[in-house]
Amino acid sequence: MAAPHDRAPRAELENCLYTLCILTGCRTAHAALTAAEAFLAANRPPGAGTAPTPT
Repeated sequence: MAAPHDRAPRAELENCLYTLCILTGCRTAHAALTAAEAFLAANRPPGAGTAPTPT
């Protein structure tokens, strides 16, 4: 796991969060993550995330 003081992983995370904020129209990372989770839940294909039935 990367330490918070490692610049490269920290910059990558901040870039991802910034992009997510732009895409969701939110001002905070928490709000953007919540909006993204809601979007994914609402647009999940039928049967996605369920275990396959044994044959």
